Amino acid sequence: MGDYRDYNDDNNDLMQVDETYDAQPVTMSDRKILSYCGLYLSLMTVAVFAVQFLLSAIFRIFIPDAIEASWFNVILTLVGIVGVGLPVFVKLMKKIPDSEIGEKRNVSLVKLLGYFIICVAFAYIANIAGLFISAFIELIKGIEVANPLENFIFNSNMVLVVIYAVIIAPIVEELIFRKILLDKLRRFGDLPAILITGLAFGIFHFNLLQFFYATVIGIMFAYITIRTNRIIYAIILHMMMNFIGAGVVPLISANQNILGMALVTIWFFGTMTVGSLLFILNAKKIRLNKPIKPLVRKRDYILNPGTMLFIALGITIIVLTTFQ
Repeated sequence: MGDYRDYNDDNNDLMQVDETYDAQPVTMSDRKILSYCGLYLSLMTVAVFAVQFLLSAIFRIFIPDAIEASWFNVILTLVGIVGVGLPVFVKLMKKIPDSEIGEKRNVSLVKLLGYFIICVAFAYIANIAGLFISAFIELIKGIEVANPLENFIFNSNMVLVVIYAVIIAPIVEELIFRKILLDKLRRFGDLPAILITGLAFGIFHFNLLQFFYATVIGIMFAYITIRTNRIIYAIILHMMMNFIGAGVVPLISANQNILGMALVTIWFFGTMTVGSLLFILNAKKIRLNKPIKPLVRKRDYILNPGTMLFIALGITIIVLTTFQ
């Protein structure tokens, strides 16, 4: 994303210049790094779903009433991703060398709010695209496309949902995708690192409706993290967006309050308009650094065993959750 009109303020360190950098010497080939990243994402996914399946089976046998409790889905997700997924991923990814990164830069509050509006705008636009595709599938197949996120929010304890979605999930997901994974991939250049981590983030949500806007958000968060070399801004933006998406909007929608629904509608169209304008006005300021020479062929970013495994696993789960 481009930055804003006070871009070159004396107090702002987020100045961007076209530059290249040497990749750090590594003991693992570049293609293997890509493959191992995909493989470890796959192993983390399997670990998360395995522990959730096992935990559900145990509860069904010993405490069957808990399956229907409003807190169960939140606890299941919390244990799977935070208790198992993150530790497994951290352990595995330690085997891959980090990339070189630059000095940390600060972002002013005004710019952070600008980033927030842009992220929200494009998330809503991507979500509309997802809704159209879902509607098309429903029309062709004659079945209703499941929305696991909606079921998760409205069938779970709202207090726990907000705590998890607004505080825990943003920290854990940003650590996985905008810290650990991004740090391993930045050696390939900004654009490949941004696109790969964004796509992985979208796939990791494992449902069709979330895939589109999660991918877009992941791309934007990755860009902001690369430009600042700080993960804190992505975490803050993630928390803000989840607070609106998982807290405020569902609460207003559940009450079906006319004034509230009107305000939500104004918010949707207002942020899409303002955010799109901000992006257009600042698009020329986008800078993407790259290595002095390509480290792999373009097809190697996707056509490697680990990445193809993760994509295949993700597509399989998305199809199963979509048509369940």
